[in-house]
Amino acid sequence: MEKQNFNELINKAKSNNQKKTIQKIVPVTVKETEEVQFSFYIEKELLKKIKMRALNNESSIKTIIINALKNHLKTN
Repeated sequence: MEKQNFNELINKAKSNNQKKTIQKIVPVTVKETEEVQFSFYIEKELLKKIKMRALNNESSIKTIIINALKNHLKTN
C-alpha cells in the first residue's frame, strides 16, 4: 500500500507542468579606469541641485560630480 501511494506521488510530480525558472545572465562590466572610494560633506542645497540635474539629464550623481571636477581642473 505504501508503494502505491509513493508511485501516485511520483506520477503527480511528473504530470505537474510547472514553469522552470530561468536565471538571467548579465555580463560583468569592466571598468575602464581604476576607482577609489572618496567621501566628503556637501551643502544640503547643493546636493539637491545635483540630484535634480542628474534626474533631468537621466544621469547619475556620480557622473555629474566627476564631470564637474574634470571641467574645473581643465580651466584651472
